Amino acid sequence: MQKIFRILLYLSFLFFIWYLYRADYLVFKDVSFDLLKLSTSILILFAGFLATCLSWGIALRLKGVPMNFSDAVISHGTFIFSKYIPGKLWVILGRASYFGTDKTNLRYISLVSLQEQLLFVWWGLVLSLVPTFFISQRPWIALIILAAIVLLTFLLFSSWFHRNSSGLLNRLFKKDFDFKPMERSFFLKVSAPVLLFWLLWSGGFWFLMLSMYNGISPLMALAFPASMTYGFIVVFLPAGIGIREGILASFLVAGGLTPENALTISVISRFWFVAGELFLFLLARVMKLSITGKADHP
Repeated sequence: MQKIFRILLYLSFLFFIWYLYRADYLVFKDVSFDLLKLSTSILILFAGFLATCLSWGIALRLKGVPMNFSDAVISHGTFIFSKYIPGKLWVILGRASYFGTDKTNLRYISLVSLQEQLLFVWWGLVLSLVPTFFISQRPWIALIILAAIVLLTFLLFSSWFHRNSSGLLNRLFKKDFDFKPMERSFFLKVSAPVLLFWLLWSGGFWFLMLSMYNGISPLMALAFPASMTYGFIVVFLPAGIGIREGILASFLVAGGLTPENALTISVISRFWFVAGELFLFLLARVMKLSITGKADHP
């Protein structure tokens, strides 16, 4: 199973490079940076990625999967680029494959991975309400987002929904699906690191903007989780490429930036975020090699 996911991992790199090329993200010029602010933004970004490993690790431990922080970094970081494979399925299955030694165990851990990802979306939607209300000033969109949050909350916690969806899937696929509502303790304990990495990424994004242009309000930082979440929901595009940048640019224009500056920030933010993904991927590889080396030389 892990060999299959390793092949898919390499394919994800190819998808990523190809989509960047097709979207012309490899071309930008005439951009200058304040190196101190840029360095600060990258360090905050890296801290946010470490917080994603923390949330993944806490989610697993709450569900009875024995692991430590290094396991969380290795499993999450190794498959971080699987999001660039269209469909979003491999985001959930990739890191679960590190712990899933058989089909039953893989299915159980994949459900844990799905729940943690749903909290990622839930908090992203909540944070996106702020720029939607106060930057874009389109209350009808905010009402749609609020309705989506209410619906997602119902899907997460409703015993009635999980009981009936499990029965329906059992009849359709002739397999035993046992979906259960999210425990409130799981929601509260995993929400803390999820909210932490959202805020760290937003803070890092604000410093990224300040490294290029002056006088940008901190409120504009929350345009980043809005664009990330909406891009994630569009399942047929890898990592929301194109959608995310368009949404982010529209928020920044609504906040007072020129279309040219907003587009520059949105495109560079993609490379900035990929730098964080690459950091976590390399950290996972180094940690895995270190553990393997210790095992070979007791």
